[in-house]
Amino acid sequence: MAFPWAEVLKRVYPALSARYNVVVGGSQVFYVNLGLALPSKDVDLFIEEFNPLELSRLIAEALGLLEERFEFFRRGDNQIFNFFAKVERGVVAVEVMSRTHLGKISETPLFEEVRHVEREGVFYWTLSLEAYAVLQATRPDGPRDVDLARFVLVFDEVDWGRAGRLAERLGVGNRFNMFRDLVRVRVRGGVRQDRGSTLS
Repeated sequence: MAFPWAEVLKRVYPALSARYNVVVGGSQVFYVNLGLALPSKDVDLFIEEFNPLELSRLIAEALGLLEERFEFFRRGDNQIFNFFAKVERGVVAVEVMSRTHLGKISETPLFEEVRHVEREGVFYWTLSLEAYAVLQATRPDGPRDVDLARFVLVFDEVDWGRAGRLAERLGVGNRFNMFRDLVRVRVRGGVRQDRGSTLS
């Protein structure tokens, strides 16, 4: 199944990456690394230094939009930008953040987990599955059920040992291990869905 966010990503990423260093995050990591597109209402990207007005113009031009609707705010050291793109059915938000909750990608071991991947004719810089697992395991509000379900779905694709070592280097080993163990319990309990699942 094709989701509106996938077309938005394919059009917006080249436009932004021509001007900025852009790393794919969020559930789009599954799409770029594995070709697995899951339901989502937004596109998550990381750009450490950016001009919100320029981002808005680049995205609008890439999508052929005459109207630009966006918000920009700070949450601690994180600069967060959301562009609201109208699609055939609803709105897809393009969210750009300057850092993860574990720090800037370039200043942490996460930098070593950035991959250059081609997907459907577009070249992306993306976080690895292992880095994304660590980030979702250590969310400030705790791991979500949807994240557990998604990693059950791709359990065999993740190098859990490497992810664990990354978590230790980031000082979040215990929290990651709890997440990994919850995923394993679900896998062993047979709580798996096929890749046509509508996880959201």
